[in-house]
This record gives sequence, C-alpha cells and structure tokens, in this order.
Amino acid sequence: MGNLIATLVSALVFIGVMAVIITIAYMAFRKEVRGRKNYERALKMVQVMIQLPPSSEDKDVGSRDIRDVTDESISQAQTMYDIIASTATKGFHSRIYGQRHISFEIIAHDGLVHYYVAVPFLLLDNIKQAVIAAYPTARLEEVAEINVFNRASKMSGTLGGEMHLSRPYLFPIATYKDTKRDAMGAILNALTMAGRGDGVAVQILLRPAKPNWAHKIDDRVQDIRDGKKSASGNRKGSAALAYAGQILEALWKPPDEINKEKETKPLSGTDQTRVEQMEEKARHAGYEVMIRLVVSTPNSARSQALLTSLQSAFALYTLPTGNGFKFEPTGDIKSFVTDYIMRFFPAEKSSDILNSVELATIFHLPNQTNIPSSQVERQTFREIDGPTQAMNDGILLGNNVFRGVVKPIRLSLDDRRRHTYIMGSTGMGKSVLLKRLALQDMINGDGFAFIDPHGDAAEDILRMVPRERVNDVIYFNPTDSDNPIGMNLFEVSKDDPDPARTKDYIISETMNMLYSLYDPNHQGFVGPRMANIVRYAALLLMDSPGGGTFMDIPKVLRDPDFTKPRIKYLRTQQAIDFWTKEWPNAQRSNDAGEVTSWVVSKWADFENVVISNVLGQLHSGLNLREIMDKRKILLVNLSKGKLGDIPAKLLGMVFVMKFQAAAMSRANIPEAERKDFCLYVDEFQNFATDSFESILSEARKYRLNLIVANQFMGQLTDKIRGAIVGNVGTYIIGRVGSDDVENVVKMFQPTFQPEDLLFMPNYTAAVKMLVNGAPTAPFTMSLPPLKVQMNDDLAKSLIRLSAERYGRPRAEVEAEIEKRLSTTANAPARKPANSVVTVDKGTAASQPSSNDFLQNWLAKRQASGQPVVQQPISPQPVGQPQPRAAQPGTHSAPSTLSTPMSMIGQSQPTVPSAQPTQPIPPTQPTLVSPAPSAPLPPPAPVTPPTPPNTEHYYNRVNAPAQTPVTNPPTAPVTPPTPPTQPASQPDDDSEALTLHFH
Repeated sequence: MGNLIATLVSALVFIGVMAVIITIAYMAFRKEVRGRKNYERALKMVQVMIQLPPSSEDKDVGSRDIRDVTDESISQAQTMYDIIASTATKGFHSRIYGQRHISFEIIAHDGLVHYYVAVPFLLLDNIKQAVIAAYPTARLEEVAEINVFNRASKMSGTLGGEMHLSRPYLFPIATYKDTKRDAMGAILNALTMAGRGDGVAVQILLRPAKPNWAHKIDDRVQDIRDGKKSASGNRKGSAALAYAGQILEALWKPPDEINKEKETKPLSGTDQTRVEQMEEKARHAGYEVMIRLVVSTPNSARSQALLTSLQSAFALYTLPTGNGFKFEPTGDIKSFVTDYIMRFFPAEKSSDILNSVELATIFHLPNQTNIPSSQVERQTFREIDGPTQAMNDGILLGNNVFRGVVKPIRLSLDDRRRHTYIMGSTGMGKSVLLKRLALQDMINGDGFAFIDPHGDAAEDILRMVPRERVNDVIYFNPTDSDNPIGMNLFEVSKDDPDPARTKDYIISETMNMLYSLYDPNHQGFVGPRMANIVRYAALLLMDSPGGGTFMDIPKVLRDPDFTKPRIKYLRTQQAIDFWTKEWPNAQRSNDAGEVTSWVVSKWADFENVVISNVLGQLHSGLNLREIMDKRKILLVNLSKGKLGDIPAKLLGMVFVMKFQAAAMSRANIPEAERKDFCLYVDEFQNFATDSFESILSEARKYRLNLIVANQFMGQLTDKIRGAIVGNVGTYIIGRVGSDDVENVVKMFQPTFQPEDLLFMPNYTAAVKMLVNGAPTAPFTMSLPPLKVQMNDDLAKSLIRLSAERYGRPRAEVEAEIEKRLSTTANAPARKPANSVVTVDKGTAASQPSSNDFLQNWLAKRQASGQPVVQQPISPQPVGQPQPRAAQPGTHSAPSTLSTPMSMIGQSQPTVPSAQPTQPIPPTQPTLVSPAPSAPLPPPAPVTPPTPPNTEHYYNRVNAPAQTPVTNPPTAPVTPPTPPTQPASQPDDDSEALTLHFH
C-alpha cells in the first residue's frame, strides 16, 4: 500500500513537472513565434490615407444645440469600431499568433495634418468597408509610408513615449457622452503647432480584446455590490481575512439575517456612479490598445515642448470617477522608434482595454467646427459613384473613381450627337480634355474641326497627328500673311438645295455677329436701322453675278458707281425698292453722311491686311461641306494675342456660322448617309451669337456634333445660357466661381452642394450625361493627363502643306481685291463736282455723259498749251440760286464725284458733248474744288434754264476729299472760254444739270 501511494505521488510529481516544463516551453515557443509573426505582419501592413469628408457633409447645426451635433458626429465612428470587432479570429491559430492589429494614426508632417490607418493586407477590404460605413464620403487612398522623423536632426531631437491607463481597464475614461464636447480638438491643436521640418504623430494600435474581458468587469461589479470590493478598485482587506470573517459571522448569525443585511446594504452615490459606468463600458465591443506619441524636430527643446503639449491634451479624457491616461516616456529611444515604425504590438501588452465609445472619442474624423486650422486637410469635393451601365463604346471622357474602384466613362456616338458642354475655371483641365478627345477622333479616323482662340491647343493637336491622318489635316492660321486662306462669309455653294434660305441665314448671322461684337446688350449701338442697311447691302452683293464679300459692304455704301450696276441683279422687290427708293430718299436727309459713317465704322477693326486678305477673297479656300463629308481635320488658330480680340471673334463666328450652313446643306442627302462631324470650340462665348440655340437644336439631325467649353456662365447671354441648359445632353463642370455656383448647382442637386463645385480640384469634374439616350444621376469624374509623343517636325510640315494647298500668294489676293473694288473700268462715267444734270428719264442710256464732254475739253486745252487754272470767284448774279455751303462734319464733294446715291435708279439726261478732235489723254487732270464757304460762279457762256434746288441730289459725305492743285501760276491768267453746248429744254418731268467749271 505504501509503495502504491509512493508511486502515485511520484507520478503526480512527474506530471506536474512535465506540465510546468510543457507550459514553459509553450510560452517560450509562442513568444518566439509571435515575435516572428509581428515582423511578418509589420511588413504586410498597408498604409491608407483617410481624406476627411468635405465640409458639405458636416452635420447641419442650424438652431440645434451644438452638443447634440457633436454627439451625432462622433457617434459615426462607433459604427466603424463595431465592424472592426468582427475581424477577430478564434481557434488555435489565434491562440498561437494572437489577433491581427491595426493602427489609426494622426500625423503632422510638412505643416499639414493627415489621418491614416495602417491595415494588414488580409484585412484591407474589411477595414475600408468599416471606414466607409461610418463616413460614406471619406476617401481612402493607399499611400507610401510617411517619414515623420526630421532628416537633419540627431536622435536627441526625437522624443516619444506611451500613453497608458492610470487605473485598471475596468474603469472607463471620459467619453463624448460624458463631456458633451470633442476632446480630440485639443490633440489637433497640439499637432498643428508643428511647423515645416517637424514631425509629430499619434499612433493608436488596437486589436479585438479577449472574449472574457467583459466578464471580468461584470465580476468586479458584482463584488462591489456584494461588498467584497470597493468601487474604487481595492479589496476590503485580504482575501483570507475576508473568508475568515465570513466563517465567524456564520457561527452566531442565522443565514436569513446575513442575507437580509446584504440585500439592504446600499452603495454610496459615487460608488453607484462608478458601477453604472463600468456596466456601460462592458456593453460595447472591447479592444486592446496601445497609444504611442512621437515627436521629431531639429532640437530637443522644441521636441520636448511639442511632446508636453501633446500629452497634456490627453488630460481631457480623465474621468474623476473613472479612469484617465498617464504618460510613460521611453527609456530606449532607438528601440522605441523601431517599434513605432514597425507598429509592433506585443501580445503581453494587453492591460489597456477601451471599448468602441472610448475609441470613438479619441479617434474620429472631425467636422469643420472642430478643426482648429487649415493645416488639417479635408476633401474639397465628394466622390460620387458613376453610372452602373456598361460603357464599352465611344470616346473616353475620364474615369469615375469611387471608393477605390475605377470605372471608365465613355461617350457613345448616339449620345455625342446631343452635344457636350464643358465649363470650369482656368487650370481645371478643359484644354487637356479637348485635346485628348480630339486625339481619339484622329486615331479613330473621325472628322472634326477645332476652333482655338489661344492657338496653343491647335498647335499641340498638330504635333499629335498620326501619320495615317497627315493628308486629312488642314491648318488655318490667318496670321500667315504670305499665303492667306480665303473664307468668304457671303459665299453660297452652287450645290446648295435652298440658296435663298442660306442667304437669309447668312444675313441673319451677319447681324448677330455685329450685335455680339458691338452691341451685346442691344443698347442701340447697332440697332434696326443698321441691320436693314447691312441686310440689303449683303443681298446686293450675293445676288450679283460676281458675288461679293463681307469686306465689300463699306464699298457698297460709299461708292454709287460700285452699287448702281448691281441693282438690276436683285431678286426681291423689297431689295429693289430699298436701293431705288428708300436709300436715295435717306441720302437727302441732313444726317445721311453720319448714318453711312456710323455703319461703315463697324468695319474699321477688320480693314487690316490680315483680315481683309482672308475675308476679302471671293472664293473660300476651304470647302467646309467637303471637310465634313470626307472626315477631314480642320485646326483653326485664332490667337487673340496675334489677331486682336474683335478680328479673332469675327473669324470664329464666321467658322461657326459657315459650319452650320454646311451642315444644313446636307438636307439633300438621307440622314443615314450623313457622316458625323464634331466641332470643338474652346472659349465658345467669344464666337456664340444669340442664334446659337438653333445650332444646338438643329445641328444634331445634320450630324454636326458640338463640344464647347468656356470658363463661367457669366460670359454667356441669357439666351445662350438657356440654349445650353435646354439642348445639351452631357455636362462636364469643373471648379466654378461664386457667381455661377447657384445657377450651376441646380443641375446637379441634390447630389452636389455648392461647396462641392466651389472647391473642386483641378482635373476633376462633376458630370451629368446621357447613357444610351437616358440621363444619369450626377457623379464625379477625374480627367487623366494627356500622354502622347509630340512631333514638332511633322507640325511644321503640315503648316507648310496647308498654306500651299489651300492658301494663295498674298500679291495675287491683294491684286484681285483691288481689281474687284475698283470702279474705273466698269463704273458709269463720272460727273464733275458741284454740278446739276438734267437728263431725260427715257433716253438716259443713249445720251453721252457730261464727264466725256469735260474730258474732251480739258484734253483740247492741254494740247494747245494753255494751263487749266481756277477761275476767280465772282459774285453770284441776282436771282441765281447759290450753292449750299458744306455742312459741319462733312466733306466737299470732289469734282470727279460719280452719280449721287440719291439719283440711282433715276434717268439722268446729260448735255451732249462736242466730238473730240484728238485722243483723250490717259490721265485726267486734277480739278480743284472751291472753298466751301464761297459761292461758285456760273459758267459765263452757258445760259441754262434756272435749276431747282439740288441739295437733295448730293451726298457730300460719300465723296472723298479732293486733293488741291499745288504751285499755281504766279501771274494771273485769263481763263479760256470753254466751248458751249446748246442747251436743250428738258421735259416736264426732268430736271436740269448745271456744270460749274473751275
């Protein structure tokens, strides 16, 4: 028996020893394995930047109590921590390696404060989901590790330590529910004290606590209620004494009395509060926590000041009846820095446990009212998810990035026909987007025109042309004065199915252009009177067989000899009545010259060589209909810096108008056979007229697709703005100004708020578009950069090729314009100045002109060697009507003035001239006009009938000033007597012409 007992004791001792050995071996093995696992997990950590939601996502305070708003804002973080608790693992694996931990960090670096979360790679998606669930508009971006340590400082400038609970974790710290304020504001204040070159960080490591952590709190609460332990956390004496006391008490007291004393023993108010706080802590998910503070600056004194300020901020988390934090500085800074960088969280350091409410109080994303300075960066806009429909076809506009998922945004051809509007301030990426879309069109073999008011984008596109599209490129640069490419605004194609309609459209657009240039607000600087004059002048030019140009209108109004031969080609009675009745009657008024000058003055900005050589050519060098049908590439460089503002605007308007006219001319072919053509217009407000609405509404069926861009809505008239809102299918809106935001945000509400559009970053836009013909909800889109190889040599060759292929030599162009505008060859014979002619209306065409008579006489006098001099002025005979003096602001009519405008359309009999006896000299001598204030003498040998008042026949303004003869003879010479022509009695319905010779 004794041997058996000895054997059993020996076995038990052996088992006990082996158990101890195994336990020690297991603990050593687990420690070694966990150490290695910590390194592995550290290397597999992914650092994610949490970009704070924009201010538009903050809780609206309004008339609410700010404390209620704070509670609601911080409580969002509890959702995040509750989801993180679900990542806890169970089983043998977790017992060996421990739970995976994550790290929430607030880092001040280079003068800015950012929020980060470092996550094991396997938990990356779970943690992102947790953050997004709490903060739907927060943006998560995987970034490289941030080095908070100052490179220039030594280790002495780096300080740090750990924050630990001052009491057992059973007691809670002060939360936002207790204080009704955001204590994290103090931490942010301390972080914002760090300047450039300083690094300050708060690292909060956490992992799910062991399942029994809450049971320990419940046991402690029960002990307090039973009186075994005090609410302050201390036992009432030792355990042995407590049990001994209970045994002695049971010897003389009945059990019922003992139980009665326990039931009726109340807790003090303070103890009751502590118990309730402990019970509240146990109701939420718990986490083992380690908090590190790190400061690195060039000198230790500054580091100590920043560290003191940071650790002092944690004093706000102290709960008088509960727990708080105490700071433990590190004794080994090198080892501490390694632990911080690697985010080591040893398994044995598990004494500090905080629940989700306490963690939410320490680390959450603040709103604007709790952000102390602009150093704490927030998102300036929200990421909004894009369409769910698949986008496989069409040109790539950009990418929708939402919660790390990138979706390409494409615009199909059908949706593109509803036009695209791009708006945003300078630098948001409009020009880059336009160039990238144009590049895709070139690669896809599509045709387009690009109107560029700056010139840089057109030149860049020229450098990107694929070699297979070289023969399709046309480069229009009006500043190329050596080989100007013509663009006749008044040109109508012979193949036009409805030329009358096209002419009306051209005339209407011409007036819209003049209104846009000189009277955008319709204040009367242009007006209906000028519109009427320009309309019939344009009709006169377009109806004539030789045609005309926009630059010929001043010639029509100034020169009757140019105008009169073209009247017979007019095709409408209204136009004929205007030039034969209304215009001559208008010239009789005292303000006739002012009206003409008022109209002609609008062409002053275009009468430079560059513009006149482009718009003054009868035949356009470019066939826009052919460019559209053959899918050519037209690049229009209208650099305002080289052309001037108004000429550049005019040329841009001409191109827009001509493209619409070319598109409408497609009416003679089936819609299915019309090839799509895109018109890009940057800064289109410079080239848009009030009729732009018709382009947007009608161009689609002619397959002219518009992509227009400008900077802000204020640049557009109300009519154009309404056309944009009502007819455009795709809107791409970047950052806008305060003046536009109220109007623009209406198109994007309720998804976007004004703050989203005001602070939109560069190369990001809010988009509302059509997908398969149906509008989508607004979303955000990033604009990728343009990455393409530029070829300068190819661009130079294309410029040269376009000039030679579509331009004409400057000398040839100017000679053609000069010949067309000259009236010496085909104009009616000129009459001497200050003359009145009586012509039989029925025989005017067969009568010789008075100008021939005067030229014959002058030729005879020159052949005889007698000089032609000015006759001395003599008093006008009594009863003879005196010529009217020149009115102020007008010019005296020259002696070579042609038929007055008031006499166009009337028959004018002339005095038959004597037959010349010798050839007429090739040049006509210059005649001298008398002084405006002196009366002209009547011709001595001629006694015509008394003429009526002829003031209404003369428009002195239309005639150019006559150059006087210089160096008159020193000795007076008796003027020769000119040959006389028998005067014939005029008909009753005719008028007389009095010739005044000098």
